Parts: sequence; C-alpha cells; structure tokens
Amino acid sequence: MASNHEKVRQGERILLFALSDYVCKELKRTYGAHWWEDGVLDILYDDQKRDLPLSGDWGTLVDALDMAACLRLFDLHWRNIFSRKLSIDHRTWAKELMGVRNKLAHLGSKDFSDGDAWRALDTMSRLCDQIDPESAEEIRAILREFRYGSSDGSMDSTVSVSATIQTPANTSGILQSVPASSLPSWRAVIKPHPDVAAGRYKNAEFAADLAQVARGEGAFEYRDPVEFFARTYVTEGMAGLLVQALRRIGGRDGEPVIQLKTAFGGGKTHSMLALYHMLRGTVSLSKIPAVAPVLARAQLSSLPKANVAVLVGTAIDPTRVQRPPHIPGIMIHTLWGEMAAQLAAAAGNPKLYDYVKEADKKGVSPGSEALKNLFDAAGSCLVLMDELVAYAKKIYGVEGLPAGSFDNFISFIQEVTEAARASKNSLVVASIPESEIEIGGTAGKMALDSIAHTFGRMEAIWKPVTANEGFEVVRRRLFLDCDDTDGRDRVCEAFSEMYRSNQDAFPVEVREVAYRDRMISCYPIHPEVFDRLYEDWATLERFQRTRGVLRLMAAVIHELWMGSDAGLLIMPGSVPMDIPSVRDELTRYLPDGWNALVDSEVDGKKATPYKKDQENPRLGKFLAARRVARTIMLGSAPSVRAQTVRGIESARISLGVVQPGENISVFKDALSTLETSLSYLYTNPSRNRYWYDTRPTLRKTVTDRASQIADAEVLREMEKRLRKCRKESPFAGLHICPSSSLDVPDEQAARLVLLRPTDVHTADRMDSPALVAADDLLNRRGDAPRIYRNMLLFVAPDADLLDKLKQDVRLYLAWQSIQSDSESLNLDAAQNRETESSLRSANDTVEDQLRAAYCWLLVPSVDKTADVKAIQWEKLRIGGNESIVAKAAKRAQSDESLIPRWAPMLLKMELDALLWASSDHIEIKTLWAQLCTYCYLPRLASEDVLMQAIRDGVNSDQYFALAAGFDGTRYIDLKLNCSVSHVDKSALLVKMAVAQKQLAEDTAKRQAEMDAAASDRDHTAAPYGGNGQGNMPDGSADTAHGRVADGTSPYGHPMPAVSAPAAAKKRRFFLSAALDTTRINRDVQNYVEEVIRHLTSEDGTRVTISLEVEAESDAGFSPQTIRTVSENARTLRARDAGFEE
Repeated sequence: MASNHEKVRQGERILLFALSDYVCKELKRTYGAHWWEDGVLDILYDDQKRDLPLSGDWGTLVDALDMAACLRLFDLHWRNIFSRKLSIDHRTWAKELMGVRNKLAHLGSKDFSDGDAWRALDTMSRLCDQIDPESAEEIRAILREFRYGSSDGSMDSTVSVSATIQTPANTSGILQSVPASSLPSWRAVIKPHPDVAAGRYKNAEFAADLAQVARGEGAFEYRDPVEFFARTYVTEGMAGLLVQALRRIGGRDGEPVIQLKTAFGGGKTHSMLALYHMLRGTVSLSKIPAVAPVLARAQLSSLPKANVAVLVGTAIDPTRVQRPPHIPGIMIHTLWGEMAAQLAAAAGNPKLYDYVKEADKKGVSPGSEALKNLFDAAGSCLVLMDELVAYAKKIYGVEGLPAGSFDNFISFIQEVTEAARASKNSLVVASIPESEIEIGGTAGKMALDSIAHTFGRMEAIWKPVTANEGFEVVRRRLFLDCDDTDGRDRVCEAFSEMYRSNQDAFPVEVREVAYRDRMISCYPIHPEVFDRLYEDWATLERFQRTRGVLRLMAAVIHELWMGSDAGLLIMPGSVPMDIPSVRDELTRYLPDGWNALVDSEVDGKKATPYKKDQENPRLGKFLAARRVARTIMLGSAPSVRAQTVRGIESARISLGVVQPGENISVFKDALSTLETSLSYLYTNPSRNRYWYDTRPTLRKTVTDRASQIADAEVLREMEKRLRKCRKESPFAGLHICPSSSLDVPDEQAARLVLLRPTDVHTADRMDSPALVAADDLLNRRGDAPRIYRNMLLFVAPDADLLDKLKQDVRLYLAWQSIQSDSESLNLDAAQNRETESSLRSANDTVEDQLRAAYCWLLVPSVDKTADVKAIQWEKLRIGGNESIVAKAAKRAQSDESLIPRWAPMLLKMELDALLWASSDHIEIKTLWAQLCTYCYLPRLASEDVLMQAIRDGVNSDQYFALAAGFDGTRYIDLKLNCSVSHVDKSALLVKMAVAQKQLAEDTAKRQAEMDAAASDRDHTAAPYGGNGQGNMPDGSADTAHGRVADGTSPYGHPMPAVSAPAAAKKRRFFLSAALDTTRINRDVQNYVEEVIRHLTSEDGTRVTISLEVEAESDAGFSPQTIRTVSENARTLRARDAGFEE
C-alpha cells in the first residue's frame, strides 16, 4: 500500500495538470500573445523563474510550470484575474497548498500523518472542483481509496476498524457474552461504515447543507458524488423525483415544478443534493451505479446535463449586495439576480445575466417571460430552492432592502414557476417545511401560506422519505453490506421462533412472517428501535426524523462497536445512555431536566438500575435492570398532548430487551424491581404501561417525605403497633416496651417482655442493648432487687432487620401523610387510588417486617454446676408468620424454656437434687416461690403447672406424698397413691420413704384399735351412723381425732356434713374504680392480679370487664388528636367512641 506522501504526491500531479492549464489559459486571455513574458517572466523573481524557458510552444510553456510556480502565479494574479472568476476560498486553499508543496519537497524520511494527508488531498479537490471537475473527481477517488480502501466509496470498503475497549466505563453497560452460543453476534455478521465505527462522523454531517456543497465545502460524503450515492438509499419517493427530473431535463414529459414537503429532517435537502450531483455532469454514470435503475425508468440512455442554480435562503443576505467572482463588473441584489448569475456561470455565458439585470438592480421581479427566456437561452436548467421561508422571514415587513420587498419575492416565486412550466426543459424544485420550528412566528406562517399558495397552482407535491423506508436509509448510511447473510437469517429466525413460543410475553404482530422479514431488512437494528423513534420521537417538534435517527444511531453503533457488544441485534435495551454523546442526542429534543433523570434513573454508575444490577447477580448477568430502563426511556419521548395513551406496554418492553437464549422472567423481575424503586417511573392503573417523566411520582414525594421523618416518630409508630399485641397462653402477662423496670411486676407468674425498638440485639454480641436492658429488668424493679426472676422471658429486635423496618415505617408514615394532604397536593383520582393501594401495601410490609425484626428470644438461666449467681443468656432465634407473642411462646415451649406441663418424675428429680436435700418435706408455697425465683430451676408457665404435677405425683406411689401439715412428729392428713382434687399452697410435699413409714405406722395402729374394738363388741353395741365411734361401711375406723377441718377423713374420703341452716350465697361481684392517668398500666395490672385473677379462678364464673373513658378539653382537641384517636378506636373495635362539642 502506498504511503501517505505518495498519495499526496499523486494528488498534486493531478492538480498540477489542471491548475497549470487553467492558469496559463487565464493569463493568455488577459495578456494576449505575450502572456508568457508579461504574465509569468515579468512577475516572478529571478530565483523563481530560474528554470523556466524564455519562450516556446503552448505545450512546452504549460509543462514548464511546476506546482510552486502555478500557486505563486495564482496568488500574484489573484486581484486582477482570478478574483473575478473564483471565490476568496480558492485563494485560501492555494496558500494552504503552497505549504503542502514545501513540506512534500522537504519531507525527508518522515511521512504525512493520516490527518494531514487527508486534508491536503481534500483541499486539492476543493481547489480543482471549479477549475477542472474531472481532475477533481480523480483526486476524490484517491481520497476514497485513502479512507475506505476503495476508490468506489465506503460501501466497497476494505478498511477494518478494530474494536478496542476504550475505557471500562464504555463497556459497563454493554453485553460481553453472546446470549445464544449457536448464534453469531451482529458484529460478526455486518460491519458499520468505517466513519461510524471509527467515530469520525460529526453530527453536522447528517445535516446536509446544499449551499455548502454548491460552494465546494461541507462534509466529504455530501461533496463527493460517488460517496454521496454510495451511502444514499434511493427510496421510492426519491426515485420518482429523479425520474421526473431526468425526463424533464432530458426533454421528455417530466414535471417542471416539484415541491418537496415534509417534516424537519425528513430528507428534503438530501433529495435536492441527489438532483444536484446527478445533473451537473461532473461524474460518469459508471461511478454512481445507484442512478442506473432510475435512468432506465426514465427511458434515457445517458445522463443529461443541466445548468444548476442553488438558492438557499439561509445562506443569502438580503441586506447586502453580492459581487460574483465569475462575472466581473456586476452587482447582485436579489434572489432572481443570484439565480441568473449562477446559471450564467454554469453555462459559461455571462450575458445570460442581462435577462434580469435591470430588474435585479431595481429590486423588482423580472416577470415570467424574462425568466422563461433566460431558461431557454441557458439550455436545460435546474433551479434548487431551499429554505425559502427562512429567506422570506428576513424581508417580511422590511422596506428599502437591496433584495426588494416581500411582495416582489412572492411575485418572483409565482413567476419562476410559470417560467419553468413555459420553458422547454427547465425544472424548479423547492422545499416547503411542515415543522413549526422551521416555520417560526407570524412572518414565517404568512410567508409559508403565500409560497404554498403560489406553488400550489402548478406543482407536484412529493414527500421524500416515508416512515417505512426510514430504516433502510439509516442502515445504508451507517452500515456496509452484510458479510454473512446466512448468519443474519438464522438470528432473525431465532427471534421469530422465540416470539411464537412465548406469545403472551410479546405483541401479537411479532409472531408473523412479515415481522421476521422486517428484522432481516432492518438488520442489525431491531425494528422496535425504528418503531419507537419514528412513531414516538417523531411526534416531538424538534426531532428531525431520519436525520435525528442517523445522529443517534451513529453514536450508538460507534459505542457498541468499540465496546465489543455481543448482542444478537441492536435493541432498545442496547442503547448505552450513560455515554454523553448518546444521552445528549436523545435529550436534546426534550425539555430541561431529562439529562439528570437519565443519569439517576436510567443508565450510568450513579443510576438506580445500575445499582440493582450490582446488588442482584441474577439481574446483573444480563444487565437486565439497565436494559429495561433504557427500553422504557426510548418509549417515553412524547408528551401527554402527543400521546393519547401514555407509555410503552410491558409486552413491548420485553420486545425491546429479550434475546434468544435469555430468560424472560429475569427481565420481568427487573421491571418489578424498578417499578418499586424509581422515583420518576410512572405506571398506569392497570400496571401494563410504563414511562418516565421529569415530574416526580408520588413515590418520589414519599421518598422525600420519608427522609424527613424523625427517628422519634418512627419509634412511636413501632411502639404503637407493638402495643396492639395481645397476651397469649401460656404467658400470664405481656409487657410491651417498658420504659422502666417498675413497669414489669415482680410476681409469681410467667411474663413475656417485648423490649423497646431501641433495645436491639446482634448475634454473638454479649453487650448488645437488648441484653443490657433485659439484665436490668431481670435484676431490679425500681430501686429494689427483683425476687421472681425466673418468671421473665424477653423478645428483642434484630439490629440489622430493625434498620430495614425503620425505613419501611418511614415509607408508611410518608404515604399516610400523602393521604392526609391529598387535597393540598391536588391528587387526581388515579393518584388517590395509588395512595390507598400503596398505604395498604406499606402497612402490610411494616407488619411483616415488625414480626420479622423481633426475632430474638432472650432466656435467662444459671448453670448449677458453676456460679449460681451469674446469669447466662440463651439467645434463641424465633421465626414464622405468627404474632411475636405466639412465636415466642411456641419457641419457649419447644425448648422447655417455659414448661406448660410438668411430669411428677421431673419434679421429684428437682426435689431430690436440691430442694429438700436437708429436710423430709417442703411447703408447696415455698417450692413455688423457689421455682419463680431461681433461674437454675425449671421455669413453669404457671402455678397450675406445679399443682397438676403434684396431683399426678400423689396419685402414684412412685414419687412423693402430700400432707396438710406437720405437727413436729407426724404429718397431718398424709396422702399417697390417691386422687387429690385440690392442693392447698400451705400443704407439704413429703419424701416417699418418710410418708410410707408413717402410713405403715398408721395402718398398724388402726389394726390394733380394730382388734380392741372387736373384743368390746359383745359388751357395747353402737348403732351404725351414731355419734359414737364405730366401724365404717368399708371396715375402717372412725376415730374422734380422725375428722379434719376440710371435712375429710384421714384417707381423703368426704365425711357427712352436719346439718345447719344454709347461708345466702353471694352470686355477683361488681367494681368501679378511678385510675391514675399517669400510671394506667400499673393500676390496671394491679386490678388484674389482685382482683380479676381470683374471680376467674372460680369454676363457672363469668367475668365481664369494660373500659369507660371520658376526656374533656377547654381549648378543644386538635385535628391530629381527633384523627389519631378515632382511627385507633376503630382499629381496636371500640363499641361506642366519639368526640362531641
């Protein structure tokens, strides 16, 4: 491959051939026969003409000039000769090329850089274009080969741009692995245009400027006819336009006046450029094969040539007089003067200007007859008129301009259309805008109405690019031809199969064969990208349709190519909106505020979707959250006014992200995650459409309010909910968030304490706030030591779970405040429904999280084998869906931390081990007190558990005996192996051996007494049932001392009661008492323990307890108090509650 300086030298040789001939011809035209002596030798310095001949024939003299001499002569004769032929830009280019020539001459071993080589060749082509168009085309061929590896243009490019990863930031949102290993990535199937892949494109390159191209300026792809047609997809509309133009210029029956009318960026200027390059005759048909089918449709064998005039309203200043370089001695004032001057220069006949000379000087429209004669005299003419409304706005309402009045301008528009129709083979093409942005204010609207009315009389209206053709235009401009059509077809078929197999997840139309064909036509861009841009974004006034799509997709494709994107297609979810060039291209059409929204809610390392992907590996593997967010963003462009139904359907979100080989459910989960975590993401009531908006959602308002809620308010809400917990068996008492140890009674009953939310516990931490608080409650009640320590169990919240609970409570309180302020916030019906639904959901979440957070059951215990004064804490994790109290009860019973039923064997083991080690008996009252006191003993749920164990044990001969008392020598009413219905707390438990010994003695004594009674029976007979002693029906003896106070015999049998008048029985109890409002909990607890408990212990007793509250306020209760109390009363199901005046 030739080096850069060789290419530059090649271009210089072509330019020298054209420039030397042009310079010599102009010198001869000016100086006549002595042009060499007067125009060359007398002008140059001695050292500059040292190698030049003094005379010679034409060929010898022309060939004697080298590049340096030509450029010097061009500059030295600029004022007198060349300034009258060419624009000032040509002198600038010549001066620049003098530097190139010097560098080329003294290059040495160095080479031109790619940028310097391209600029040198480009400048040569610009300078040469007005001098010798054929030579200019030869230089442009070198340029095309230099950049694309082919003189035929970029579509035959052999240059490959390597995709190297630039920075980690550019690939963090780009797929790095192919979703389906059996299918190729789009990068393996088709290559972007080299300019796009390398990032050489500029946004301005997608905005064709007809005036620039006419001046030989602008982007190379627009200036060079070969490259222009290589990148241009000839749509059906454009083909029709070109056919009409060819037939008109070629002397057939084509339309003489054509109006191009479409929205901003719809291809009007591009279509005019196609006419400009096709009809100027500067390039052969073989170089622009895209025109061959059009020529055949026009039934012509060769391209006709036309004299072209380009009138671009934005490039013409109506306040200034122009001096055309190619027609010296004249001054152009008006639009018709500019047109005539350009046609005269194109035809090489300055006299053509005379047809409008006087009208131009006076600023008066020349009339249709003069214009017709001008067209016919010039031959075939093509007049391209762009931005006419912009020009009209400049002169509307302004008098005294050199360009004439607005009325004369309108007259000229009418006359030029009439002249074109009356001429032989001339054509006028004008563009008319549809966009309000292009039209502008009042002047623009009036100008448009006048121009449209004028053209409406005799013109063919044509819309250059239809929506269905836009994707092919974009594909042609941004990509080369497909390298692997089989791979492309396999990918599209895999997508089609995925859509058919998951019909519920995707829109209906994507299952059809027609949609698969669309994918093939759009490849490698997914049709959904075009649908969103052309259907949604095109509704924005500032969006430039095809031009806007080109600008956006060029930036997207470059980033994906350089980031080695492994996707099967370029989808809505592929658009890397964290890249500034991509993000800015999207948000430039939207109001202020969208840039910040994209950064925080859509894409980038600070955005919520990125964080969700990082937090959840299942989502992060597919970049699911970011891809879903991008897809929604691409469907969020239109305003409410432009879209009757807001947002993008969930099925289309799936269409924009899911590829073969990926799990649809992953993206549905990502959507659900974003729905609950984004502050600017909206959904409709049925939650099947989604969109972004710069106005924060209620969730955003809630989030802001939640962040302002103080910790104290959060704790109050948690305590309020905890206080709704109710006592459950087997606990005798429940104490919620005690503020001090005095709030927990020191009594002989099992109690559960729910510690305050601030008393949190952390696993494996021995000094957690929960353990500190529990230890304080366990050891003290106020200033006094607690006695019955073995009756307390504690439940504490987990430190980590409480943090999450606090946030959930804040959200609940925030939603509650939104509901309270609905009127001041001016919420609509949908937002009120959302508030109610979210409040219910937040309430359920808080309840669930509250139950989950209180998950530590703290159980005090003492190791009997170690220090019996040192409390050890068992920390049991409790779980489940039951209430906190139910969970604690269930775990405490399963771990025997609280015993609801006790076997007599276990009681005997505890007695033998320690409790009656130094005595033959123990008082039940004392036993119960010890069980309630010492944490090394079993913890019984209640006194009834002990009593039942005693009854079960006494009913057996294996464990212990029961006695009513002990008189110092013997046990009174000793019972063993007999049923006992009632056990008094003052009774004694007696060791088995001791009880058996006494019972044996009693049996022997009775036997002796019975024997003595039998010997006396013959002497004294006492009837049975009398008051004396005698035999019982069962054979036992009835002794005077055998009856005990409770009316039973020593053997536990009931004795007949002595008849006595029956006393009146008291059947009803009532109580009414005033409570201390500062110590309500204490007073109520005292009444429960000291009064109500005794009443409920009686069998068959029915106890009814009610609460009456009366409150008065001289100043009246605040609305907040009324609302809170009323709501809580309803929640607690109070029968009768209310406020009154």
